[in-house]
Amino acid sequence: MRIILCLLICCLPACSMNSATLGPKWIYSDDTLGNGMRVITMEDHSAPIVAIELWYHVGSKDERPDRTGFAHMFEHMMFRGTDRLGPDDHFKYLRRYGGNVNGYTHFDRTVYVQEVPPNQVDLTFWLEAERMANLKINEDYFAKEREVVKEEYRRSITDPPYGEVYIKVLKLAFKKHPYRWTPIGNLDHLNAATSDELQDFFDTYYVPNNATLVVVGDVDRKEILAKARRYFGWIPRRPDPPRISVSEPPITEPRRLETYDKGPVTLAGIGFHAPGLNHPDRQAMKIFDNILSGESGRLYQKLVKKLEIAVEARSIYMPLEQNGLWGIGAVVKPLSDAQKNLTAMLEVIEDIKQNGISAKELEKARNQVAKSAVLAMATNSGKARRLGTAAVLQGNIDQVNKNYAELMSVTADDIQRIANTYLDQNSRFEIIIRPQLSQLSKVLDIFKPKKKKQSDATTKPAETKK
Repeated sequence: MRIILCLLICCLPACSMNSATLGPKWIYSDDTLGNGMRVITMEDHSAPIVAIELWYHVGSKDERPDRTGFAHMFEHMMFRGTDRLGPDDHFKYLRRYGGNVNGYTHFDRTVYVQEVPPNQVDLTFWLEAERMANLKINEDYFAKEREVVKEEYRRSITDPPYGEVYIKVLKLAFKKHPYRWTPIGNLDHLNAATSDELQDFFDTYYVPNNATLVVVGDVDRKEILAKARRYFGWIPRRPDPPRISVSEPPITEPRRLETYDKGPVTLAGIGFHAPGLNHPDRQAMKIFDNILSGESGRLYQKLVKKLEIAVEARSIYMPLEQNGLWGIGAVVKPLSDAQKNLTAMLEVIEDIKQNGISAKELEKARNQVAKSAVLAMATNSGKARRLGTAAVLQGNIDQVNKNYAELMSVTADDIQRIANTYLDQNSRFEIIIRPQLSQLSKVLDIFKPKKKKQSDATTKPAETKK
Protein backbone atom coordinates (compact mmCIF):
# COMPACT_ATOMS: atom_id res chain seq x y z
CA MET A 1 0.00 0.00 0.00
CA ARG A 2 3.07 2.25 -0.11
CA ILE A 3 1.98 3.10 -3.67
CA ILE A 4 -1.30 4.63 -2.61
CA LEU A 5 0.34 6.56 0.20
CA CYS A 6 2.67 8.05 -2.40
CA LEU A 7 -0.35 9.74 -3.92
CA LEU A 8 0.00 12.32 -1.19
CA ILE A 9 3.37 11.51 0.45
CA CYS A 10 3.55 9.49 3.56
CA CYS A 11 5.08 11.32 6.43
CA LEU A 12 2.83 12.74 9.10
CA PRO A 13 3.94 13.88 12.52
CA ALA A 14 2.14 12.21 15.41
CA CYS A 15 -0.06 14.27 17.67
CA SER A 16 0.68 14.21 21.36
CA MET A 17 -1.29 13.47 24.46
CA ASN A 18 -2.38 15.77 27.21
CA SER A 19 -1.06 14.44 30.41
CA ALA A 20 -4.06 15.40 32.51
CA THR A 21 -5.69 12.23 31.21
CA LEU A 22 -2.82 10.04 30.08
CA GLY A 23 -0.20 10.69 32.74
CA PRO A 24 1.86 13.45 34.30
CA LYS A 25 2.22 16.70 32.45
CA TRP A 26 5.38 16.84 30.38
CA ILE A 27 8.02 18.71 32.35
CA TYR A 28 10.84 20.09 30.21
CA SER A 29 13.33 22.91 30.21
CA ASP A 30 13.54 25.34 27.32
CA ASP A 31 16.71 27.45 27.23
CA THR A 32 18.54 29.55 24.67
CA LEU A 33 22.31 29.92 24.52
CA GLY A 34 23.97 33.26 23.94
CA ASN A 35 24.47 32.44 20.24
CA GLY A 36 20.76 31.79 19.73
CA MET A 37 20.84 28.00 19.86
CA ARG A 38 17.84 26.52 21.63
CA VAL A 39 18.24 23.65 24.12
CA ILE A 40 15.21 21.58 25.16
CA THR A 41 15.67 18.94 27.85
CA MET A 42 13.23 16.41 29.29
CA GLU A 43 14.25 13.94 31.99
CA ASP A 44 13.06 10.34 31.74
CA HIS A 45 14.88 7.95 34.07
CA SER A 46 12.87 4.86 33.16
CA ALA A 47 15.76 3.44 31.12
CA PRO A 48 19.49 4.26 30.72
CA ILE A 49 18.99 5.70 27.24
CA VAL A 50 19.25 9.25 25.91
CA ALA A 51 17.70 10.47 22.67
CA ILE A 52 19.59 13.44 21.23
CA GLU A 53 18.15 15.22 18.21
CA LEU A 54 19.54 18.32 16.54
CA TRP A 55 16.85 20.10 14.53
CA TYR A 56 17.81 22.58 11.83
CA HIS A 57 14.87 24.69 10.70
CA VAL A 58 15.57 24.12 7.01
CA GLY A 59 14.03 21.78 4.50
CA SER A 60 13.31 21.47 0.83
CA LYS A 61 10.96 24.47 0.88
CA ASP A 62 13.95 26.72 1.67
CA GLU A 63 15.82 25.82 -1.51
CA ARG A 64 16.14 27.79 -4.71
CA PRO A 65 13.84 26.53 -7.49
CA ASP A 66 16.90 25.82 -9.66
CA ARG A 67 18.88 24.13 -6.87
CA THR A 68 16.46 21.71 -5.28
CA GLY A 69 17.91 18.88 -3.24
CA PHE A 70 20.40 20.94 -1.20
CA ALA A 71 18.71 20.22 2.14
CA HIS A 72 18.73 16.50 1.41
CA MET A 73 22.31 16.71 0.19
CA PHE A 74 23.38 18.13 3.55
CA GLU A 75 21.72 15.25 5.36
CA HIS A 76 24.48 13.24 3.66
CA MET A 77 27.25 15.84 3.70
CA MET A 78 27.00 16.28 7.46
CA PHE A 79 28.42 12.78 7.90
CA ARG A 80 31.42 13.41 5.63
CA GLY A 81 33.52 14.80 8.47
CA THR A 82 35.82 17.72 9.26
CA ASP A 83 39.58 18.21 9.46
CA ARG A 84 39.47 16.15 12.66
CA LEU A 85 36.81 13.63 11.69
CA GLY A 86 36.82 11.19 8.80
CA PRO A 87 33.79 10.27 6.65
CA ASP A 88 32.82 7.31 8.85
CA ASP A 89 33.84 8.59 12.27
CA HIS A 90 30.46 9.90 13.45
CA PHE A 91 28.96 6.43 13.04
CA LYS A 92 32.03 4.60 14.25
CA TYR A 93 32.49 6.55 17.49
CA LEU A 94 28.87 6.20 18.62
CA ARG A 95 28.17 2.69 17.44
CA ARG A 96 31.09 1.31 19.42
CA TYR A 97 29.02 2.16 22.52
CA GLY A 98 25.80 0.72 21.11
CA GLY A 99 24.51 4.05 19.86
CA ASN A 100 22.09 4.53 16.96
CA VAL A 101 22.76 7.27 14.42
CA ASN A 102 20.48 8.58 11.69
CA GLY A 103 19.16 11.68 9.98
CA TYR A 104 16.23 12.71 7.81
CA THR A 105 15.13 15.61 5.63
CA HIS A 106 11.59 16.81 5.10
CA PHE A 107 9.90 19.86 3.62
CA ASP A 108 10.40 22.02 6.71
CA ARG A 109 13.28 20.56 8.72
CA THR A 110 16.44 18.49 8.71
CA VAL A 111 17.01 16.40 11.83
CA TYR A 112 20.03 14.45 13.07
CA VAL A 113 19.15 11.66 15.49
CA GLN A 114 21.24 9.78 18.04
CA GLU A 115 20.33 7.33 20.80
CA VAL A 116 23.20 6.69 23.20
CA PRO A 117 23.97 5.63 26.77
CA PRO A 118 23.98 8.53 29.24
CA ASN A 119 27.78 8.46 29.56
CA GLN A 120 28.17 9.26 25.85
CA VAL A 121 26.29 12.58 25.83
CA ASP A 122 29.57 14.51 25.82
CA LEU A 123 30.85 12.62 22.79
CA THR A 124 27.59 13.14 20.92
CA PHE A 125 27.55 16.87 21.67
CA TRP A 126 31.16 17.21 20.54
CA LEU A 127 30.47 15.39 17.26
CA GLU A 128 27.44 17.57 16.51
CA ALA A 129 29.26 20.78 17.42
CA GLU A 130 32.31 19.80 15.38
CA ARG A 131 30.32 19.42 12.18
CA MET A 132 28.18 22.47 12.86
CA ALA A 133 31.30 24.62 13.12
CA ASN A 134 33.83 22.88 10.89
CA LEU A 135 32.10 20.75 8.26
CA LYS A 136 34.39 20.06 5.34
CA ILE A 137 32.77 20.99 2.02
CA ASN A 138 34.76 20.51 -1.16
CA GLU A 139 34.24 19.26 -4.69
CA ASP A 140 35.56 15.78 -3.89
CA TYR A 141 33.18 15.22 -0.96
CA PHE A 142 30.31 16.75 -2.89
CA ALA A 143 30.93 14.48 -5.89
CA LYS A 144 30.98 11.35 -3.74
CA GLU A 145 27.79 12.16 -1.85
CA ARG A 146 26.07 13.26 -5.05
CA GLU A 147 26.57 9.73 -6.38
CA VAL A 148 25.00 8.35 -3.19
CA VAL A 149 22.00 10.64 -3.66
CA LYS A 150 21.72 9.60 -7.31
CA GLU A 151 21.55 5.96 -6.29
CA GLU A 152 18.93 6.78 -3.66
CA TYR A 153 16.96 8.65 -6.33
CA ARG A 154 17.09 5.65 -8.63
CA ARG A 155 16.00 3.26 -5.89
CA SER A 156 13.09 5.37 -4.68
CA ILE A 157 11.97 7.34 -7.74
CA THR A 158 13.24 6.08 -11.08
CA ASP A 159 13.25 2.30 -10.72
CA PRO A 160 10.21 1.25 -8.62
CA PRO A 161 6.70 1.24 -10.06
CA TYR A 162 4.83 4.46 -9.30
CA GLY A 163 8.00 6.06 -7.95
CA GLU A 164 7.37 9.31 -9.82
CA VAL A 165 3.78 9.65 -8.53
CA TYR A 166 5.24 11.47 -5.52
CA ILE A 167 6.71 14.16 -7.78
CA LYS A 168 3.66 14.47 -10.01
CA VAL A 169 1.22 14.93 -7.14
CA LEU A 170 3.20 17.81 -5.64
CA LYS A 171 3.42 19.60 -8.98
CA LEU A 172 -0.33 19.19 -9.38
CA ALA A 173 -1.14 20.38 -5.86
CA PHE A 174 1.22 23.38 -5.66
CA LYS A 175 1.94 25.90 -8.38
CA LYS A 176 3.64 28.70 -6.43
CA HIS A 177 4.79 27.48 -3.02
CA PRO A 178 8.12 25.56 -2.82
CA TYR A 179 6.22 22.56 -1.49
CA ARG A 180 5.82 21.85 -5.20
CA TRP A 181 9.14 19.95 -5.28
CA THR A 182 10.23 16.92 -3.29
CA PRO A 183 12.87 16.78 -0.54
CA ILE A 184 14.92 14.27 -2.50
CA GLY A 185 15.70 16.97 -5.05
CA ASN A 186 16.43 17.14 -8.76
CA LEU A 187 19.48 15.37 -10.18
CA ASP A 188 20.01 17.98 -12.91
CA HIS A 189 20.15 20.69 -10.25
CA LEU A 190 22.68 18.75 -8.21
CA ASN A 191 24.81 18.04 -11.27
CA ALA A 192 24.90 21.76 -12.08
CA ALA A 193 25.66 22.84 -8.50
CA THR A 194 29.11 23.70 -7.14
CA SER A 195 30.66 23.22 -3.73
CA ASP A 196 30.68 27.02 -3.32
CA GLU A 197 26.89 27.05 -3.63
CA LEU A 198 26.67 24.29 -1.05
CA GLN A 199 28.92 26.31 1.25
CA ASP A 200 26.60 29.32 0.95
CA PHE A 201 23.59 27.15 1.82
CA PHE A 202 25.43 25.73 4.82
CA ASP A 203 26.55 29.16 6.05
CA THR A 204 22.97 30.42 5.79
CA TYR A 205 21.03 27.64 7.49
CA TYR A 206 23.43 25.48 9.51
CA VAL A 207 23.97 28.11 12.17
CA PRO A 208 23.38 27.89 15.93
CA ASN A 209 20.55 30.42 15.84
CA ASN A 210 18.70 28.12 13.41
CA ALA A 211 19.26 24.98 15.48
CA THR A 212 17.33 23.34 18.32
CA LEU A 213 18.97 20.65 20.46
CA VAL A 214 16.44 18.24 21.97
CA VAL A 215 17.58 15.84 24.71
CA VAL A 216 15.23 13.29 26.28
CA GLY A 217 16.22 10.52 28.65
CA ASP A 218 18.28 9.53 31.67
CA VAL A 219 19.96 12.92 32.18
CA ASP A 220 19.99 15.91 34.50
CA ARG A 221 18.58 19.07 32.93
CA LYS A 222 21.14 21.40 34.54
CA GLU A 223 24.03 19.23 33.43
CA ILE A 224 22.72 19.10 29.86
CA LEU A 225 22.50 22.88 29.69
CA ALA A 226 26.06 23.21 31.04
CA LYS A 227 27.33 20.71 28.46
CA ALA A 228 25.45 22.51 25.68
CA ARG A 229 27.13 25.79 26.64
CA ARG A 230 30.51 24.07 26.69
CA TYR A 231 30.26 22.34 23.31
CA PHE A 232 28.03 24.70 21.32
CA GLY A 233 28.14 28.06 23.08
CA TRP A 234 31.40 29.18 21.45
CA ILE A 235 30.08 28.82 17.87
CA PRO A 236 29.39 32.34 16.54
CA ARG A 237 25.88 33.47 15.83
CA ARG A 238 25.16 34.36 12.20
CA PRO A 239 22.41 36.37 10.51
CA ASP A 240 19.00 34.81 10.94
CA PRO A 241 18.08 32.75 7.86
CA PRO A 242 15.41 34.04 5.48
CA ARG A 243 11.94 32.57 5.81
CA ILE A 244 9.51 31.59 3.07
CA SER A 245 6.63 34.05 2.97
CA VAL A 246 4.95 33.02 -0.28
CA SER A 247 1.40 31.68 0.01
CA GLU A 248 -0.10 29.08 -2.27
CA PRO A 249 -3.20 30.44 -4.05
CA PRO A 250 -6.34 28.39 -3.42
CA ILE A 251 -7.46 25.95 -6.10
CA THR A 252 -10.60 27.42 -7.71
CA GLU A 253 -11.31 24.82 -10.37
CA PRO A 254 -10.55 21.10 -10.55
CA ARG A 255 -7.10 20.03 -11.73
CA ARG A 256 -6.56 16.68 -13.39
CA LEU A 257 -3.61 14.61 -14.51
CA GLU A 258 -3.74 11.34 -16.43
CA THR A 259 -0.45 9.62 -17.11
CA TYR A 260 1.20 6.23 -17.50
CA ASP A 261 3.62 4.29 -15.35
CA LYS A 262 5.38 0.95 -15.43
CA GLY A 263 3.23 -0.28 -12.55
CA PRO A 264 0.90 -3.22 -13.25
CA VAL A 265 -2.44 -1.67 -12.22
CA THR A 266 -4.30 1.62 -12.40
CA LEU A 267 -4.23 4.06 -9.50
CA ALA A 268 -6.78 6.81 -8.94
CA GLY A 269 -6.66 9.57 -6.36
CA ILE A 270 -8.17 12.87 -5.30
CA GLY A 271 -6.45 15.50 -3.15
CA PHE A 272 -7.20 18.83 -1.48
CA HIS A 273 -5.28 21.52 0.35
CA ALA A 274 -5.82 20.99 4.08
CA PRO A 275 -4.98 22.59 7.46
CA GLY A 276 -1.27 22.76 8.31
CA LEU A 277 0.55 22.01 11.55
CA ASN A 278 -0.34 25.37 13.06
CA HIS A 279 -4.02 25.44 12.13
CA PRO A 280 -6.66 24.85 14.85
CA ASP A 281 -8.54 22.45 12.53
CA ARG A 282 -5.65 20.00 12.26
CA GLN A 283 -7.02 17.73 15.03
CA ALA A 284 -10.44 17.54 13.42
CA MET A 285 -8.74 16.74 10.12
CA LYS A 286 -6.90 13.81 11.73
CA ILE A 287 -10.19 12.39 12.97
CA PHE A 288 -11.88 12.96 9.62
CA ASP A 289 -9.01 11.15 7.91
CA ASN A 290 -9.31 8.22 10.30
CA ILE A 291 -13.03 7.86 9.60
CA LEU A 292 -12.31 7.33 5.92
CA SER A 293 -9.11 5.27 6.16
CA GLY A 294 -8.50 1.64 7.02
CA GLU A 295 -10.49 -1.45 6.12
CA SER A 296 -13.34 -0.40 8.40
CA GLY A 297 -13.31 3.13 7.01
CA ARG A 298 -15.96 4.55 4.75
CA LEU A 299 -13.73 4.66 1.70
CA TYR A 300 -12.70 0.99 1.76
CA GLN A 301 -16.19 -0.18 2.64
CA LYS A 302 -17.71 1.57 -0.37
CA LEU A 303 -15.11 1.08 -3.10
CA VAL A 304 -13.82 -2.37 -2.18
CA LYS A 305 -16.64 -4.07 -0.30
CA LYS A 306 -19.83 -2.57 -1.71
CA LEU A 307 -19.07 -1.51 -5.29
CA GLU A 308 -16.16 -3.94 -5.84
CA ILE A 309 -14.38 -1.48 -8.12
CA ALA A 310 -11.10 -1.32 -6.18
CA VAL A 311 -8.81 -3.79 -4.45
CA GLU A 312 -7.50 -1.22 -1.96
CA ALA A 313 -8.56 2.25 -0.85
CA ARG A 314 -7.43 4.60 1.88
CA SER A 315 -6.79 8.22 2.81
CA ILE A 316 -3.87 10.18 4.19
CA TYR A 317 -3.42 13.54 5.91
CA MET A 318 -0.11 15.37 5.70
CA PRO A 319 0.08 18.58 7.76
CA LEU A 320 3.13 20.74 6.99
CA GLU A 321 4.41 23.92 8.61
CA GLN A 322 2.80 26.34 6.13
CA ASN A 323 0.14 24.24 4.48
CA GLY A 324 -1.24 20.74 4.35
CA LEU A 325 -2.56 18.08 2.01
CA TRP A 326 -5.30 15.52 2.38
CA GLY A 327 -6.09 12.89 -0.18
CA ILE A 328 -7.76 9.59 -0.95
CA GLY A 329 -6.55 6.94 -3.35
CA ALA A 330 -7.48 3.55 -4.70
CA VAL A 331 -5.91 0.65 -6.53
CA VAL A 332 -8.43 0.15 -9.29
CA LYS A 333 -9.69 -3.39 -9.74
CA PRO A 334 -8.51 -4.83 -13.07
CA LEU A 335 -11.08 -4.28 -15.83
CA SER A 336 -12.84 -1.66 -13.66
CA ASP A 337 -13.15 2.03 -14.51
CA ALA A 338 -10.86 4.56 -12.82
CA GLN A 339 -13.44 7.31 -13.23
CA LYS A 340 -16.00 5.26 -11.31
CA ASN A 341 -13.52 5.13 -8.44
CA LEU A 342 -13.09 8.91 -8.48
CA THR A 343 -16.86 9.41 -8.56
CA ALA A 344 -17.36 7.03 -5.64
CA MET A 345 -14.66 8.85 -3.64
CA LEU A 346 -16.48 12.15 -4.10
CA GLU A 347 -19.74 10.50 -3.05
CA VAL A 348 -18.14 9.37 0.21
CA ILE A 349 -17.04 12.94 0.92
CA GLU A 350 -20.39 14.43 -0.07
CA ASP A 351 -22.23 12.04 2.25
CA ILE A 352 -20.29 13.39 5.23
CA LYS A 353 -20.75 16.96 4.05
CA GLN A 354 -24.51 16.48 3.81
CA ASN A 355 -25.25 14.03 6.62
CA GLY A 356 -22.31 14.23 9.02
CA ILE A 357 -21.01 11.30 11.09
CA SER A 358 -22.37 9.26 13.96
CA ALA A 359 -21.32 9.54 17.60
CA LYS A 360 -19.96 5.98 17.37
CA GLU A 361 -17.75 6.88 14.40
CA LEU A 362 -16.41 9.92 16.23
CA GLU A 363 -15.57 7.97 19.38
CA LYS A 364 -13.84 5.19 17.45
CA ALA A 365 -11.77 7.61 15.36
CA ARG A 366 -10.70 9.69 18.35
CA ASN A 367 -9.61 6.58 20.22
CA GLN A 368 -7.59 5.34 17.26
CA VAL A 369 -5.86 8.68 16.74
CA ALA A 370 -5.06 8.82 20.47
CA LYS A 371 -3.71 5.27 20.44
CA SER A 372 -1.40 6.00 17.51
CA ALA A 373 -0.06 9.06 19.26
CA VAL A 374 0.60 7.21 22.51
CA LEU A 375 2.46 4.42 20.73
CA ALA A 376 4.52 6.95 18.74
CA MET A 377 5.69 8.55 21.98
CA ALA A 378 6.41 5.40 23.96
CA THR A 379 10.16 5.90 23.49
CA ASN A 380 12.60 8.69 24.25
CA SER A 381 13.11 9.26 20.54
CA GLY A 382 9.35 9.58 20.07
CA LYS A 383 9.18 12.19 22.82
CA ALA A 384 12.13 14.07 21.33
CA ARG A 385 10.48 14.15 17.94
CA ARG A 386 7.25 15.49 19.41
CA LEU A 387 9.09 18.19 21.38
CA GLY A 388 11.06 19.18 18.27
CA THR A 389 7.93 19.39 16.15
CA ALA A 390 6.16 21.61 18.68
CA ALA A 391 9.15 23.89 19.26
CA VAL A 392 10.48 24.26 15.71
CA LEU A 393 7.49 23.86 13.43
CA GLN A 394 4.55 24.86 15.60
CA GLY A 395 6.31 27.69 17.41
CA ASN A 396 4.89 26.66 20.77
CA ILE A 397 6.62 23.90 22.69
CA ASP A 398 3.81 23.68 25.25
CA GLN A 399 1.65 22.30 22.45
CA VAL A 400 2.80 18.88 23.71
CA ASN A 401 0.57 19.46 26.75
CA LYS A 402 -2.42 20.76 24.78
CA ASN A 403 -2.97 18.41 21.87
CA TYR A 404 -4.93 15.76 23.72
CA ALA A 405 -7.47 18.24 25.07
CA GLU A 406 -7.81 19.70 21.57
CA LEU A 407 -8.32 16.23 20.14
CA MET A 408 -11.01 15.33 22.67
CA SER A 409 -12.84 18.61 22.08
CA VAL A 410 -13.51 17.77 18.42
CA THR A 411 -17.22 17.23 17.78
CA ALA A 412 -19.22 15.60 15.01
CA ASP A 413 -20.23 19.09 13.90
CA ASP A 414 -16.55 19.95 13.53
CA ILE A 415 -16.05 16.98 11.20
CA GLN A 416 -18.95 18.05 9.01
CA ARG A 417 -17.73 21.65 9.06
CA ILE A 418 -14.19 20.89 7.91
CA ALA A 419 -15.53 18.63 5.16
CA ASN A 420 -17.59 21.53 3.83
CA THR A 421 -14.78 24.04 4.39
CA TYR A 422 -11.82 22.30 2.80
CA LEU A 423 -13.23 19.65 0.47
CA ASP A 424 -15.09 21.68 -2.09
CA GLN A 425 -15.21 19.74 -5.36
CA ASN A 426 -13.97 22.78 -7.28
CA SER A 427 -10.80 22.85 -5.17
CA ARG A 428 -9.79 19.25 -5.81
CA PHE A 429 -7.01 17.79 -7.90
CA GLU A 430 -7.33 14.36 -9.46
CA ILE A 431 -4.74 11.93 -10.75
CA ILE A 432 -5.05 8.70 -12.69
CA ILE A 433 -1.96 6.54 -13.24
CA ARG A 434 -2.52 3.87 -15.87
CA PRO A 435 -0.16 0.98 -16.58
CA GLN A 436 1.92 1.12 -19.72
CA LEU A 437 0.72 -1.20 -22.47
CA SER A 438 3.44 -3.73 -21.80
CA GLN A 439 2.39 -3.96 -18.15
CA LEU A 440 -1.32 -3.96 -18.96
CA SER A 441 -0.98 -6.97 -21.23
CA LYS A 442 0.66 -8.92 -18.41
CA VAL A 443 -2.23 -8.12 -16.09
CA LEU A 444 -4.88 -9.01 -18.66
CA ASP A 445 -3.17 -12.34 -19.32
CA ILE A 446 -4.06 -13.31 -15.77
CA PHE A 447 -7.77 -12.98 -16.55
CA LYS A 448 -7.73 -14.84 -19.87
CA PRO A 449 -9.47 -18.23 -19.72
CA LYS A 450 -6.97 -21.01 -19.44
CA LYS A 451 -6.77 -23.55 -22.24
CA LYS A 452 -7.66 -27.10 -21.33
CA LYS A 453 -4.68 -29.36 -21.15
CA GLN A 454 -4.65 -32.28 -23.53
CA SER A 455 -4.32 -35.67 -21.89
CA ASP A 456 -0.92 -37.26 -22.21
CA ALA A 457 -2.46 -40.71 -22.41
CA THR A 458 -3.15 -42.09 -25.88
CA THR A 459 -6.55 -43.55 -26.58
CA LYS A 460 -6.44 -47.10 -27.86
CA PRO A 461 -8.61 -47.85 -30.89
CA ALA A 462 -11.70 -49.84 -30.11
CA GLU A 463 -11.30 -53.55 -30.63
CA THR A 464 -13.48 -55.13 -33.30
CA LYS A 465 -14.80 -58.60 -33.08
CA LYS A 466 -13.71 -60.92 -35.79
